[in-house]
Amino acid sequence: MPGNVDGSIDAGLPPDDQEHFYSVLNLPKTASDQEIRERYRQLSIVFHPDKQVDERRKEAATQRFLEVQKAYEVLSDPVTRRAYDILGPEGLQLLQSADFKHAAEEEFEDALRRQQREQARLRVEQAVHPRGNITIGFDASSLFDDEYEAADGSLVSPWQNFLFALHDVRKNKFSVRHRIQAEVSKKTWLVLASRVTLGSGSGNRPGGYVGSTMMGTVRHHFSPRLDFEATTSLMSVSGLILKSTYRTDDYVVTCQSELSSAFIAQPFRPRRNGPLLLPPLSVSVFRRLFPKSPTQGMLEASISPAGPRIAIGVTSSAFHDSSPDRVTDDEPSDTESPFRAPSSSGLALYSSDWQLGFDLAGLGSGLNGRYGITFLELGVTFQTVLRLGFAGFTWLAGGDWRGNNAAIGANVSVNSDGVVVRVDATYHGQTLTLPIILSHEHNQSVGLWAAVLPSTVLALVYYFRLRPRHRKQRLTYLQQARQQLREEKSDLLRQWQETILLLQDTASRHMRAEEACDGLVILDARYGPSERDEGTEGLDVDVTIPVRALVNSSQLYIPGKRSKAGIPGFYDPVAGVPKTLRVRYRFRGREHYAEIPDSMPVVLPLKGTLRFPTQMCAMILRGDGTRSFHNVTKEALSLGAQH
Repeated sequence: MPGNVDGSIDAGLPPDDQEHFYSVLNLPKTASDQEIRERYRQLSIVFHPDKQVDERRKEAATQRFLEVQKAYEVLSDPVTRRAYDILGPEGLQLLQSADFKHAAEEEFEDALRRQQREQARLRVEQAVHPRGNITIGFDASSLFDDEYEAADGSLVSPWQNFLFALHDVRKNKFSVRHRIQAEVSKKTWLVLASRVTLGSGSGNRPGGYVGSTMMGTVRHHFSPRLDFEATTSLMSVSGLILKSTYRTDDYVVTCQSELSSAFIAQPFRPRRNGPLLLPPLSVSVFRRLFPKSPTQGMLEASISPAGPRIAIGVTSSAFHDSSPDRVTDDEPSDTESPFRAPSSSGLALYSSDWQLGFDLAGLGSGLNGRYGITFLELGVTFQTVLRLGFAGFTWLAGGDWRGNNAAIGANVSVNSDGVVVRVDATYHGQTLTLPIILSHEHNQSVGLWAAVLPSTVLALVYYFRLRPRHRKQRLTYLQQARQQLREEKSDLLRQWQETILLLQDTASRHMRAEEACDGLVILDARYGPSERDEGTEGLDVDVTIPVRALVNSSQLYIPGKRSKAGIPGFYDPVAGVPKTLRVRYRFRGREHYAEIPDSMPVVLPLKGTLRFPTQMCAMILRGDGTRSFHNVTKEALSLGAQH
């Protein structure tokens, strides 16, 4: 199928005119293929930019010429012309979203209109943002808490005990939640959420319960800094939850209150001697603690029927890059590319966040901490939450994996109520949640095994599945880069070879001078990928001559914090991969070897090679224009090393 100059056949199409391209060629919809070709030739000659002398006319002619070309590309192809005749510009867009190659001629229109209806349905779904969640809870505490006895009172065998316990595993909860979100205006959103819950009671209490609710929320953005939302139950208006958030560059303030029906009715009721009802109120403040740090402080104060509560905490996050080209996490290169090729391990890029705090809430007071790490290439997150309070020591550990349209995660929590394993799986906004109660007691050993076993499985999956897949992706990328270097970058290689020839005389002159005084002699220099793994063979650039040309007075200095690919005689052999400069040199009769990451400065000879009480040569320019080479003292040598 033909395409436009910009790679997209529907680029610049008028959205409303169903016969625009016929108008451009001044032809009826019944025009034959021959008539379309003839009119295209005529108009191409008239509007060709090369035939215009006046620059103002040339610009207008170029625009008309591209328009004629687009019209011909669409109408000269039978498939695109039929799609355009049926649905106009939308038909051309639908051709890109589905494959119509195998559709019969008589079924083409039906297939195209079916695709149109499917696209319309997807647009509606994206507009309302539907989200669904099904929760199925199980009580499997009999596997760990119960011991079964035979009729004579003796304990049964472990296998029989397991079978009896497995038979007693019960489903204790089933709930369905659904949520839709619709845009009322550019600043206002409406959210509807419903939930139906079926339960079998708590603990060993017989009987069950049925619960249902429907909540409505209105969100309004007064400004980019101020948000407001109100939530209430649509089935029985029992109260109103109000929340407002104000944001600046340095802090965020959130206020939330719940107005019950009793509080709302207070002004309209007869005055009695009872106490005045006050609504629950919560105020939280997040503020950046340091100007150049992501560390934030948190202060939250709330008043509720359960009593007052004050919480104080500190949270921070950081981005880490373990690739060899990284100088430090706090001092990134100013020329670092946002594009990164796949790493062989998938663990090179990761982010971490942590939080420490304590809260005062009567018997619920305690210290808490959280740490999380996310491997960005894998899309895997791990987190651990610890809490020490009057109720005892509790913890939660888990992780999740997130792809483009799917996610799966699991966590284990151990608290005073028992041990619970929770599994979540999401696909296209629909989530299945499985909370499984393993014990109704505070059993640390059960919780530990419940956390260790899935972690071991995940480690095995990474080692035997994810890691080989990332190595394969990296190998494919490097192979494509090598092929592109041979085929598409031939001009770059030709310019590099010409630059090498221009620098050859300068490099030879510098090396003769260095050899004469036993100074810094570059034996070999290579610039290429930092990781010398499979697939990087043949991607090193021989930069021996350019590096020799940079040597001056037995010193080689290249500034850091920028890529070395811009140095004359260098080029980037593979984009998105960290590079390293590898230099083998001789200084004072001894050979040395240095590897310098791309963004690090180069200072040769290395500091360790300057410990000998020797001299280095310097080039002196005489007044008559001739040059001679002399020796420089050890003090000057150390000064150059510091530079």
